[in-house]
Amino acid sequence: MRITKTEMALIVLTILFINICLLVPVWQSARNSQLRMEIARTEQQLQEREEEKMVLSASIARKTTPEYLIEQSAVQNIVFTQIGAEASSLVARANDNVR
Repeated sequence: MRITKTEMALIVLTILFINICLLVPVWQSARNSQLRMEIARTEQQLQEREEEKMVLSASIARKTTPEYLIEQSAVQNIVFTQIGAEASSLVARANDNVR
């Protein structure tokens, strides 16, 4: 029994087609796994950013407390003075004119 070139080409193409059909699900699985890893990494980065945001917010809140300001004024030799009612009303009027 002799195999012609056409039959040989058909056999090769069939084997190639079967290999491609077997390769596609493996490729899809690998790609899905890669995408899941990227999503997990992105979610981890998002969580880290949220934690950083919370730490920064807490730091800002702490540094705006009167206790912290008084403590820092003592360290930096800053003296707080009372602003008179007349001066504060002048500032308020100046801001009203700006608008």
